[in-house]
Amino acid sequence: MNFIDKIVNKSLPYVIAEIGINHNGSISLAKKMIDAAKENLADCVKFQLFIADEYISDFADKADYQNHEQFKSQTQKQIIKETQLNIDDIQELKEYSENINIDFLCTPFDITSLKSLTKLNLNALKISSCNLTNYPFLNEAALSNIPVLLSTGMSTMQEVEKAVNIFKSHNCPLLLFQCTSNYPSKTENANLNVLKSFKKKFDVPLGLSDHTQNNLSAIGAVALGAIIIEKHFTTSRELSGIDQSASITPNELKKLVEDIRGCKLALGSYEKKRSEEENNTFKALRRSLVASRDIKKNEIISIDMISIMRPGNGLSTEYLSQILGKKSISDISRHHLIKLSDIEN
Repeated sequence: MNFIDKIVNKSLPYVIAEIGINHNGSISLAKKMIDAAKENLADCVKFQLFIADEYISDFADKADYQNHEQFKSQTQKQIIKETQLNIDDIQELKEYSENINIDFLCTPFDITSLKSLTKLNLNALKISSCNLTNYPFLNEAALSNIPVLLSTGMSTMQEVEKAVNIFKSHNCPLLLFQCTSNYPSKTENANLNVLKSFKKKFDVPLGLSDHTQNNLSAIGAVALGAIIIEKHFTTSRELSGIDQSASITPNELKKLVEDIRGCKLALGSYEKKRSEEENNTFKALRRSLVASRDIKKNEIISIDMISIMRPGNGLSTEYLSQILGKKSISDISRHHLIKLSDIEN
């Protein structure tokens, strides 16, 4: 069973705490974040491996969310480079995670990092939205035959389709995330209905990489069939870093997990049935056939002798036609339940 199959077979949604670059290059802080994720019910932690010099030009502009006052004098490349980990760091964090029994994933941002990660015996690769149209990169990932979790932020359906086809052509196990690439993003831009389009078009397992500042989108995604939720995670939004403000804290992570688990449980089954907790209410509130007056033995039952009243643990109205015109074989007191044993066959 591969990693994606494991997620598919879980009874409750799988949650990734995306630590990403929130560790600011500190291994000790990264480990504290792993501990906090584990303690607050995450199934998995995720980091990023990159060589900034390989994927960011010296002249790359900053996105709006990267224009923090504290980074005003720095370029995008300089900001990102300060958070850079190497493959040995990732190996150490992977082993640390395994030792406390939490799954570990990592996102490569360049081909060199991708090739390094394929040697670490990872359960899966997470590919970020920024590489969705990096076709040489996607082909390299697909050839590894490691299960891939693919985000689709900033994309069109045509771009998603082209990326999906690369993995399918190599029979590479794939899970697809709906994603809106802003940090944080607006709830109204979550576009959750595209999950239904993805399911119909691609027939792959689905998830949500959620950058909103509440749990509504994650809950809605689970209701629409998402089996995995990813959220950026930090121990404090007061820490330095461009992703901290779009990240949830330990208490918020725990609430997220509780909310989406609750949503999954609330979905129930496709069968309409009376739940066990309704049985008492059913007896008290449903209607039964009762005597509208005292009925004497041997009287012929007519409609004026019958009322339809609570409680609901007697004969339902479907029996009405069966007893009208029949003879009572015992006395029935007013407002008492009428029983089949009170009526002649």
